[in-house]
Amino acid sequence: MELKQETLLVIAPHADDEILGCCGLINKVKENGGKVFVHVLSIGGFNKIGFGKIQKESWKAEFLKVIKFLKIDGYDISYFNDKNFLKLDTIPQAELINKIELKSKVSLSKIKPTIVAIPTIYSYHQDHIATYKASIAALRVRPQISDFVTKTVISYESSEYSHWSPYSETGSFSPNLFFNMSKKEIDKKITALSMYKSQLRKGHRDKNSIIKLSQIRGLEIGVDFAEAYHLHRLFF
Repeated sequence: MELKQETLLVIAPHADDEILGCCGLINKVKENGGKVFVHVLSIGGFNKIGFGKIQKESWKAEFLKVIKFLKIDGYDISYFNDKNFLKLDTIPQAELINKIELKSKVSLSKIKPTIVAIPTIYSYHQDHIATYKASIAALRVRPQISDFVTKTVISYESSEYSHWSPYSETGSFSPNLFFNMSKKEIDKKITALSMYKSQLRKGHRDKNSIIKLSQIRGLEIGVDFAEAYHLHRLFF
């Protein structure tokens, strides 16, 4: 891959998913001169056990800090309210598809990404599943409407995905695309995640979970650390 020629769009159900799943890839694209955009579908306030009320404004401020740190070229938040947060599955799929395909400031039609990273369907989180389904539909090939087709479509994982999923009977997240990560890149991923102070969760969404998962994926390809993806489409 000539990453300097690539435009990466990361579609994230919530702010922090882009770091958990794609920070290494984001860094590689930026370091090689490519462009990166992030489309977050939902940020909202919620009651976090042991922490009290998390305000949507505080979460957005954390997200903007991460955007600046990673030098992201552009972003959008489709639903910035408490009403839709954790309820993406209740929004008509056609509406989500329209956001991804046309209406967002970083929609497929506007930025024409060459790589799109979406969450895996193998999740116990209904918002991730809804995002996956809408993204796959938006990324379908439709030559009668547009001659532009995203050439690389991948799904990403996070430390919280497991076989505990409504789709576990038919399979599980099976990576077939890996990106080697250096210790410096792992440290950068940890730093970026640490900016989401409201979202950190010991043992699930923290420094150790990033290190352990990246080591497991590294073992699969014979390196110290790696980020893993499932490749859905690739053409040159």
